[in-house]
Amino acid sequence: MKRVRIKTSLESRLNRKIFLSFLTVSLIPLCIVYCYINSAYSEKLRSDAFTQNQLTERNTAVLLEDYLTKIEYISNLFFDSDTQAMIRGASDSLSSYSARMALEKKVRVNLDLFKVMAYVDQVTFLKQDGTAMDVMNSLGYADTILFSVPPEEVGKRFKNQRLMRIEELNDSYTDKYVYLRQIDDLDLKNGTLGWLFIVFDRDQFDLLLQDLRKVLNTEIAMDDGELLLYDTMSGGPEAVNRLRAAAVSYSAPPKERRRAESISWDYRIENLGIRVTFFDDMKGVESNIRALSTMTGTVIFITVLIILAASFLFSETIVRPVTRLHKNLVRVKEGDYTVRVHVETRDEVGDLCDAFNGMAEEIDRLVNRVYSVELKEKEAAIKALQAQINPHFLYNTLDMIKSMAELYGALQVSEMIMALSKLFRYATHTDGVLVTIREELENLSSYMTIVNARFGGRIAFAARVPEELLAEPIVKVCLQPLVENSISHGLGRGRSGGRIAVTVKKEDGIMTVTVEDNGGGIQPERLAEIRGRLERRERVEEESGRGNVGLKNIHDRIRLYYGDAYGIVIDSFPGKGTVVTLSYPSDEIPAPEMIKEEPI
Repeated sequence: MKRVRIKTSLESRLNRKIFLSFLTVSLIPLCIVYCYINSAYSEKLRSDAFTQNQLTERNTAVLLEDYLTKIEYISNLFFDSDTQAMIRGASDSLSSYSARMALEKKVRVNLDLFKVMAYVDQVTFLKQDGTAMDVMNSLGYADTILFSVPPEEVGKRFKNQRLMRIEELNDSYTDKYVYLRQIDDLDLKNGTLGWLFIVFDRDQFDLLLQDLRKVLNTEIAMDDGELLLYDTMSGGPEAVNRLRAAAVSYSAPPKERRRAESISWDYRIENLGIRVTFFDDMKGVESNIRALSTMTGTVIFITVLIILAASFLFSETIVRPVTRLHKNLVRVKEGDYTVRVHVETRDEVGDLCDAFNGMAEEIDRLVNRVYSVELKEKEAAIKALQAQINPHFLYNTLDMIKSMAELYGALQVSEMIMALSKLFRYATHTDGVLVTIREELENLSSYMTIVNARFGGRIAFAARVPEELLAEPIVKVCLQPLVENSISHGLGRGRSGGRIAVTVKKEDGIMTVTVEDNGGGIQPERLAEIRGRLERRERVEEESGRGNVGLKNIHDRIRLYYGDAYGIVIDSFPGKGTVVTLSYPSDEIPAPEMIKEEPI
């Protein structure tokens, strides 16, 4: 009802004009506010996001630089004169062991001091003559990584140091890094004393950078100008190069940055010659802008809905009386003088409604009342004629014929008339569509009385119904058409030896009524046609020479009252007989509006 009212209101031309006026006046300021907020604050939020991301990434890069600087501090121990004296004096096994133990103690103390003890896997010093001194190995000396003399370019770099992937020095290992430094003898005439190898796991970089990736969705790459040392992408150097080519520098103009998919900037660890590049996804950078736009759009959308509702209600209060008056004027024009307009306001529109009501009342009094009286008199006459032909007249006539048959000794005729009278009374009484199974079986008994009188008792009938199911409800006049169908189409007009059995069962709240005959059965093609008719929704009219319309009627009624899960199922076996099964829920009462009796 409410939806129809809204639709009718929107169809009013006056209502549409007022409604559109309110909408236009309200939407223009809202659109201006939305555009201003987006243009004024978007660039500021974008700049703040860039600054915040860069600050967070710089802090992470400082932690990374601090970690590598601590590794460098460990290498500075080998420029101590006492340390170099121990290394030079390790000429035999005993002196080498003593030197290694002293160096291990010194290294461990400094590792512990710098709080990087847990991060370093191995410290090895390779002397000039190729002799390796395994100063420390946290994984056990059985798993010592072997190193050889490194390439000469290490000695040409700043501080003669370099960070390398372990694959560059020993391809038997992966996911580890080696801090390599050339240690020169403090006595310059001796040249290079050896090379220091400090091994640590890739996990140390992951631990430092994982939070940054989770929070900012930032990709990181590290290189030393020649080799890619570390990256968070799963594609190796090719993926890094593609990302570098697609990214726009943080220092680029704002317009260029807004069009880019990612923004990049570099942080340099000067003492190792390492460049750390951060790639920020623009979707993450602009998340606050999208949130602002979404929030602003949501607020404006809700405001528009409120304005729409308010404008609709406001226009409705103005237009509704006028619209109602217009519709009633049309009805008066079409000849309906009984209409009245409810007066809702005490203004000029209310005065119009009062004047209309007075006019319609006067016209109705002068014209319509006289016409209605004459019409009612004619209807009363017609009803009086119809009342002369009613079911009581038929029942009285049948009772009179029955009495006359008994008077002349025609008892079989009397019995048939009584059965026919019961059939008529049962079919025409209007107490509803639901009866008990007992009442339906009594009606079926009256029908079989007439059938057996007609066919000379050649059809045997049996009803197997438990006593406790006789009081169960069933749709009125549904068994008699099933039995009639079996006699007409299954038993060949009451041939000798015909049997019909009606069985009623109840399982899990479902009533099942079975009508079974031993007739000639139905051919498969005809059975498929009948089943198809039962399933079709359209109404099937009875054709000459063809039956089963009664089955369709009962099937549709059961489905109308109880749903499509119930109804009639037909099974037939040519030469053996036919079984018609009717099912419906016993505990479910059809809704009152669904119980509308149709012609049987």
